[in-house]
Amino acid sequence: METGWMKKSLCLACLGLSMVVTAVGTGQTAVGAGQSGTASILNRVQQEDDPELAELFRIAVTNRKNVSEQERLDIVRKVTQTYAQIKLLDQQIEQVAQKIKAKAGPAEMQSELLLTKAELESKRTTELANLREVMGVVPRFPLEGQPVPSLNAWVYLRPIDERVLVFDTLKPFSDYWAMARYKVVGLLSERETLDYIRGRLQDRDSLPLRVNIRHKSETSSAGVRLRDAILSLARETNAQMRTEVRLEQMSAVGAGESPFFLRECKIRTLLTAAVRRPDGGPKLLTSELVDPNEVEQHILWRLTMPNNVPLTFRIEYDEISSKLAKQVADTAKAVAKRLGLTELVSVAGALVEPVPETAFLGRWQAITGDVFRAIDIHPGEVCQVTMGGGSDAIKAGTSIKGTWLPTTKEVIIDVRDMVKDKANYVYRAYVNTEGNLVVERGEIYSQGCFSLKSLSPTILRKVQ
Repeated sequence: METGWMKKSLCLACLGLSMVVTAVGTGQTAVGAGQSGTASILNRVQQEDDPELAELFRIAVTNRKNVSEQERLDIVRKVTQTYAQIKLLDQQIEQVAQKIKAKAGPAEMQSELLLTKAELESKRTTELANLREVMGVVPRFPLEGQPVPSLNAWVYLRPIDERVLVFDTLKPFSDYWAMARYKVVGLLSERETLDYIRGRLQDRDSLPLRVNIRHKSETSSAGVRLRDAILSLARETNAQMRTEVRLEQMSAVGAGESPFFLRECKIRTLLTAAVRRPDGGPKLLTSELVDPNEVEQHILWRLTMPNNVPLTFRIEYDEISSKLAKQVADTAKAVAKRLGLTELVSVAGALVEPVPETAFLGRWQAITGDVFRAIDIHPGEVCQVTMGGGSDAIKAGTSIKGTWLPTTKEVIIDVRDMVKDKANYVYRAYVNTEGNLVVERGEIYSQGCFSLKSLSPTILRKVQ
């Protein structure tokens, strides 16, 4: 018996030696030779052939850049373990689901299977949560926010009475309102609007899609109704993972008027900031003198900005500018007709006797109020202002240079009194019946009108 055992041992030893010699002779490692087509353990440790797990590693390592080498190893280990557990749970849930579907066995067994499936699904959800935490991943979810760079389409809806004014945002998209451009799709019924949105949702080239619904009232029934209907459409068309719907109350709109000021055959209008031209050209539109050839661009900008319509263009002009005023009015009417907005746009003209610019020039000292302590208004539309109570952007008593822009009866003073994402104040000044200068703080809204922000104006007396 002993001799037989020794012979078997010797045979195994010889076989092992033979495998080593053969492996060396063929350039293979001894470890790999005994695997019969299975990659060596060393290879499986050093590389990952499962594409799904490899992608998990890539995302985890990318999201956790500023970690030590030991922390990176811990992340890889945790991702591997959790991945394996989730795969196992997937298989177990599938097997239980098949048994439930087969409906074999007594009712008590079916109840146990349902409970088992629920417990396994709960464990899988927990493991997925653990994996997301390890990887630093926040999962996507239906109807979540879509980043602007990812958008392929961006639609604005403006409920007006029983209809909806629909706008398409033009590329390149910008989340800064002044750099955005829009195209009027039309004034549609709610049914037509939803048909239009359905078409965009079914067009995969339009996804991801964002829909902004602009409304005046927090309790806008039309806005809520549109939002709910679009959410249902997104689910119906299986586009909910690539669709965002925003219901937002409009602000900084204005009183429904967009003024143009014409004096001595020069055109001026007001803008709260430099804005992108509707035709996409490189020159921005500003509150400076308007080239008569650029009037259409200024009108188009106001009519294609979702917040602005309905709108009245109010054209103030002196007698010498009457012909030019008619041209501006005719242009406004023609553009409104071309866009299909005639019933939402009106034009009103007003012949005025302008206040001479010289009436504003000189040094003025405050006698009441605390908007300005003093202001020197110089020719060439420049001024020097000493602030009164100050603001969030400018300290009280600060002396600051500014510019002024004449309208027909007033001047608009700009001292760069602005705080990003909060306010962009300008100041309106006019000469009252007593010959004093009245200054009020306000903002220029997107329609182009001045909106008062200070109930207590400052009155200044000319001192030289």
